[in-house]
Amino acid sequence: MLPPTEERVDRLEFALEKFISESNLRMAELNTALSRQERNLDRLERDTERKITQWNRSMEEAREETKALKKQMGELGNRLGTTVEDIIVPSIRRLARDELDCGNELAFSSRYTKTRPDGTQREFDALYVGEKAILLNESKVTARLDYAKEFVEFLKNKEFFQYFPEYQGRIVKPVFSALNVPDNVIAYLTKQGVYVVAMGDDVMQVVNKPDLEKI
Repeated sequence: MLPPTEERVDRLEFALEKFISESNLRMAELNTALSRQERNLDRLERDTERKITQWNRSMEEAREETKALKKQMGELGNRLGTTVEDIIVPSIRRLARDELDCGNELAFSSRYTKTRPDGTQREFDALYVGEKAILLNESKVTARLDYAKEFVEFLKNKEFFQYFPEYQGRIVKPVFSALNVPDNVIAYLTKQGVYVVAMGDDVMQVVNKPDLEKI
């Protein structure tokens, strides 16, 4: 036997009210969770933006520091190169005249920049123009093999006369100089017919002259 209609309606209303109440409670919980999640997302976004800003600032500072460091290294290298040349170049005149038989000095220049007709420039560390021959000196702070090869390539291509056409036909005695020159670089330059000047016991001297005279 079914319960009276009014009783069934009451039960239905009670179930509906309970469902609505539980739904409202669940919705409130969801809204609270959603608000908390939105706050967390906002905080994460702010933290992320702050970190990106800090990272960009750090990167910019790093770039500026690197630029300053490169500038300092360049300046130091230039000063070191000038110091080495100041030690080597004064000896070139003596070596050209007394050891390499270039004859009496007609002209001498150091750290001289010359421009070719096509506009290409090159700095010459030292150039001794003598009555008998011209001494062309290339000085390096570090006597690396690749530097020696570049100098030899310059000589083989006869680029010297492109810068100094007025000396065409003159004897040119090439010199590669540094305070210290490794044995493998000396051996290579000797085979290429290039004099090597390095620091001896007291003064700069031609270290491969006897070997070159045998060739």
